[in-house]
Amino acid sequence: MVATPSIRALIRENKTYRITSDIQTGSRLGMVTLDAHLMELYRQGIISHEELVGKSQDTDTIHQKLLEMELKKR
Repeated sequence: MVATPSIRALIRENKTYRITSDIQTGSRLGMVTLDAHLMELYRQGIISHEELVGKSQDTDTIHQKLLEMELKKR
């Protein structure tokens, strides 16, 4: 995470629940969410399915992305 003015404001205003959205939009600055990084590690075969799901923050979205990956393989 890069301490952008927006991120700093969210922390100052105790709106940390919105930081994930700022990280996603800050990808051009090199920011990446935990779940996106875990997904990439899984795609590369570095971590297992269990580790991916167990360490993710939004398991519903992870399951959806896994389903999409499976459908693309077919």
